[in-house]
Amino acid sequence: MRSLARLWLIVLVCVIAAHTRAIADDAGKLVGMWHEYSPSDNLVSFSADGRVVMYLRKGEIGDLRELDGKWTLAGNGDLTVTFEALGRTVTQTTRLSFNGEEMILTDDKGEETKHRRQSGPLPEWTKW
Repeated sequence: MRSLARLWLIVLVCVIAAHTRAIADDAGKLVGMWHEYSPSDNLVSFSADGRVVMYLRKGEIGDLRELDGKWTLAGNGDLTVTFEALGRTVTQTTRLSFNGEEMILTDDKGEETKHRRQSGPLPEWTKW
């Protein structure tokens, strides 16, 4: 009986370790510059230190050029992003997943935003 209990404990530890590694892998994949191409057109950068920057088009939110915030990734794959600007705080939680080289964020209504890695210099629309 003790052997069976030990076996289950070892299996449980292995499953938890694999899940933790998968979340760490997703966090590592998330870091970098991403271009949202569906349903809208945005550019967002995720840093390894938990910082996130969303680049804004001229006039999108007054004179702001970018929104700065923080991101965290929960053990269940939920990505929480919090932005603070103009005295307001906005927090959004979505499910993070990857399909090949594509990043997909799914909200609680099942609506997806799709992103591809941004390579090269920042687009001209970010330089105003």
